[in-house]
Amino acid sequence: MLETEAVDRPTRYFAIHFYLLRFLGLGWWHHPDEDDNNNFPGLYIYYTIITEIIWVAGFVGLESIDPFIGDKDIDRFMFSLSFVITHDLTIIKLYIFLFKNRAIQDIVRTLEIDIYKFYQNNNRNRATIRSTKIMTGSFLFFGWITIGNTNVYGTIQDNRWRAEVAQLNDTSLRPPRTLPQPIYIPWKYQTDASYISTFILETVGLLWTGHIVMTIDTFIGSVILHMSSQFVILQEAFMTSYDRALSQLVSDMPRSNNIADNMPIEYDDNVSEDSLDKMVAKVKSFYTEEQIESAVEKCVRECILQHQALISCVEKFRVNYSYGFMTQLLSSMAAICVVMVQVSQDASSFKSIRLVTSLAFFVAMIIQLAIQCFTGNELTLQTERVSNAVMQSKWERMTPRVRRYLLMAMLRAQRPLRLTAAGFAYMDNGCFLAIMKAAYSYYAVLSQKEV
Repeated sequence: MLETEAVDRPTRYFAIHFYLLRFLGLGWWHHPDEDDNNNFPGLYIYYTIITEIIWVAGFVGLESIDPFIGDKDIDRFMFSLSFVITHDLTIIKLYIFLFKNRAIQDIVRTLEIDIYKFYQNNNRNRATIRSTKIMTGSFLFFGWITIGNTNVYGTIQDNRWRAEVAQLNDTSLRPPRTLPQPIYIPWKYQTDASYISTFILETVGLLWTGHIVMTIDTFIGSVILHMSSQFVILQEAFMTSYDRALSQLVSDMPRSNNIADNMPIEYDDNVSEDSLDKMVAKVKSFYTEEQIESAVEKCVRECILQHQALISCVEKFRVNYSYGFMTQLLSSMAAICVVMVQVSQDASSFKSIRLVTSLAFFVAMIIQLAIQCFTGNELTLQTERVSNAVMQSKWERMTPRVRRYLLMAMLRAQRPLRLTAAGFAYMDNGCFLAIMKAAYSYYAVLSQKEV
């Protein structure tokens, strides 16, 4: 399929993510078509400082203290530790998004604006946008289930506390009143008014920090998915380069000339060799060999420039987010291990509401890791396939001079592009399986120690 009109192209691939990032105080993320890189305009810088101090430094700080203050039963400790690991290591991602804001926005601009100077497939771009929305929605769904069930569990526990307290006399010692999410609270919250305000504070904190995690991870996965899609489009560009060059020559013929009559303008991958031979014969009857070679060369050179632009985009992304991937691997391995312990305990003790929460969080952690590993693997796979696309570009019909360009493109494509976690591991399916195996191994050791 050949390129469609620019007016039909999709825009604002990451609109949902950008609005969420703005609201969460992670910079004023501009859509590429706004042509503005002012990350903290006006009073927004103060909004960023306040929100990050309250919900990141404040809430996550109190959350991190809780497992190590006072005596904790193993259930509370493991459940609290799983959130602490995820939120604490996310601070590295926050640093990247706050201080590498412009670099990431440049990458998005390349994918949404700059790449349209070359061959594009708008139907594929729209399909990729739909895929990113489904991916984002699924992760948010399990995140909301985790937070929602945490609050439901906390409400039920508080109702049980109320019923137990109602049966006590004035001289009896009241049991402590607990919050849905284990968190260190430096003030007394046993009275109803104080408890409700603290409950609301904790719920907002969970939603805020949870959405920071979910927005960052789904945004990164969406960027990788769009880069992968662009390499698929590049493959189409190489494979149709010869047909598109001839098609352009046909469209440039004077309409008064009979040679152009009834000549099809658009071609797809299924064009027959017989039809192509007829088209070549008609083109050669109107144009010189030098003109045909020049048109084909121009089309191939555009494909090579498109390839170079995408390589530069991926390399820039890899350099700027490599430590974010390392953070993801460390947090996922630890959190999945801890949540597996929690799930096994809840399942054995038939704590149905807590079990739903633990299972939802477990699935969310797996999705969080899978998003970046699977999309990273897809990106590497599609970059490798570019060399195969060059081989299918009807190079045998091109002149030796144009073939040399194709040879250089094929040699570069045979060096696959890989996203790495600070150089320690590749983000691919093998990495996902390795993390899951490591988490299970640690879980097995912890389970034996508990027994």
